[in-house]
Amino acid sequence: MRSWILTIIWCLLAELAFGQNMPLTRNQGENIATDTSADSIAKTEEPVESIIHVWTLDNQFGTKNVVAVDSSTLGFNNFNPIFQRSISNSYLGYLGSSYTSNIYFDQSSESNFYFLRNFDAYRQTQNKVRYYNSTTPYASLMYLQGGQGSTKTEQLFKAFFTSNIDSITNFGFQFNAIRAPGQYLMQEARHKFLNFFVSRNGTRLNSYFNFINGSDEITESGGISDSSLDQFTYSRIVYTNLSIPSRVDPTELGAKLTNEISNTSKSFSIFTSHEYLMGQIPFLLPKKIADSTFVVTTVIDSVSVDSIVTVSADVQFTPKYSIQYSAEFENHQRRLLESTVDNNFFTNTYINTKSHTDSVFFSRFSHILQIKAFENDNRKYTFGTRAFIENEIVTAQHPLPDGMRKYNYSNVNVGGELYRRNSSFLNWSAIAQFTLLGRNIGDAIVKGKALKPLVFGADTTSLLVEAWYQDQSADIFQEHWYSNHYKWENQFKKQHEVVLKGQYSYPRFSANAGVNYALLSNFIYNNEAALPAQYESAFSILSAWVNKDITVGRLGWSNKIVWQELSNDAVLRLPVWNFYSSIYYSHYLFKVMKIQMGVEVYFNSKFLANQYNPATSSFYLQEKDTQLQMDPSTYKYSRYENNLIGGYPLINLYVNAKLKRTSAFAELYHANSMFPMGDFYSSQGYPLDQMAFRFGFFWTFYD
Repeated sequence: MRSWILTIIWCLLAELAFGQNMPLTRNQGENIATDTSADSIAKTEEPVESIIHVWTLDNQFGTKNVVAVDSSTLGFNNFNPIFQRSISNSYLGYLGSSYTSNIYFDQSSESNFYFLRNFDAYRQTQNKVRYYNSTTPYASLMYLQGGQGSTKTEQLFKAFFTSNIDSITNFGFQFNAIRAPGQYLMQEARHKFLNFFVSRNGTRLNSYFNFINGSDEITESGGISDSSLDQFTYSRIVYTNLSIPSRVDPTELGAKLTNEISNTSKSFSIFTSHEYLMGQIPFLLPKKIADSTFVVTTVIDSVSVDSIVTVSADVQFTPKYSIQYSAEFENHQRRLLESTVDNNFFTNTYINTKSHTDSVFFSRFSHILQIKAFENDNRKYTFGTRAFIENEIVTAQHPLPDGMRKYNYSNVNVGGELYRRNSSFLNWSAIAQFTLLGRNIGDAIVKGKALKPLVFGADTTSLLVEAWYQDQSADIFQEHWYSNHYKWENQFKKQHEVVLKGQYSYPRFSANAGVNYALLSNFIYNNEAALPAQYESAFSILSAWVNKDITVGRLGWSNKIVWQELSNDAVLRLPVWNFYSSIYYSHYLFKVMKIQMGVEVYFNSKFLANQYNPATSSFYLQEKDTQLQMDPSTYKYSRYENNLIGGYPLINLYVNAKLKRTSAFAELYHANSMFPMGDFYSSQGYPLDQMAFRFGFFWTFYD
């Protein structure tokens, strides 16, 4: 109900916001930013074409990274954020749950707070904030709903608005909310965040400000109980062998925890950045050039007249240098509530055996000073440079039996970058960063990237190569922790990682492919007891992937394939094969509405997936003696060796539609759950949600 009220309010606000009713051109929604410079947007007579420039701030917030405005219809039904990031994931089976990608090179974390790293896809962080500059106000509204029955309804709501105050100043906000009760007992996720942003990009000064406020609430069940696991699998075996239609009611399956655990995280972040742009630096130039005032002799009617001329610095101003200061503060609080402590589920209980609340706090303040010299687009053999120094101050607290333990530490990082980004021949960058002082002293990362356009006749392709080496310290909570059920004191060595990546793109044939390689040592992981541990030996990961879209008339076929192989799976386990495939039929209904009807399949090969620990919101290694083995005579199961997850196709049937500024979809999620295709676990003890109907709408407003 609240989502529908928000929808109505948002529509009314949109009408008020766009009351100026500025007419637009026919192609208003298809303009995609190709340049992040927002020095000036010319005022024109009506109608005004809607042109939107979008970018993020990367590399210590010192580099603008252009972001395309997505106006496609295909894939709108894929609203689960974790599958927008990776085609293969281990998660708890429902929208909003904790997750980790099954593809190693998709396992990136953006959160500085250890206990939120498995919820990154549902949250907003400063390095994901998008800034805008647009000729007209722009807003969007998204509402999606699905699930089983009125008591198990999942909802996703997104509201976005941005507008320019003048040609260089923009402001806006984004609000996202997810409410998703899983189909099985004691499963529910609620994620919310509000992001307000302001940017001003002028001739001499670029300024940014934004804040993010968010909450993440998770109800933990521990997975379905062992007896229910047998019942769930037995029912499907009867169906498979005797062809008797059978469906297990999720609400009839018990949970491992006697009573649910409530996990609530509150987060706040504020960021500001200011960059002053300069032309030539006067003291670096000869005096006669640096002096901006000089005498001009003018001949008027054969009489010489001396006049004083002052040169305006902003006439055809081209920035050559800049100085930038950025500051960020973030604060996190996590609260784990056990109304009744389940001493049978947890091996140890250290503080309270009846009821308990664990609270953990984390705050971080960082500020960065950068000096830049920009590349000269008119000269072939020039490059840009950037040097920076960063200071971060961190406070972390975790519980003790008689109070809280507090850690205060800081780090000083220095680094620089050389780059060439505006060349038609070769674009490249090289970045280095070192920690000189503080807790993480000795941390280092050296990274290089090169993008080479390749022309074959009328076709333009590209080759992207990346490589980096890094030494990284363990997180403060990986080394020190004390809670009601887990405690540890570690002193880990720095993790070493060497990565090589190559990607080849051929846009004309809608194809791209790549090869990735990583060499790891001193790898930190969670062992079979769910405790942080370190594996000092070196091991490697080799991966290859292909994305290919095929269109024949009105038929389309989209495919993504990832292969990966480990040299040693003692502490890291991944599926060898991962697939995504979507076959669809496209057509225009009444010549105005674009319709796509299709079926999509997610699949990964069987592997020894990690288990999940609700007390720390983390995945850990599965013991090798916990597989279910069937006794054919009784259809009963006993546990031994490996519990392999995967080898099962997740099939969704969908219809996408787009009419002018409105998109919609309807989906039959997990349509094959009623058929004998195997057991559908997304991680050990956590089955996927069973067949459910979903639908959603997406509206955009450009004026």
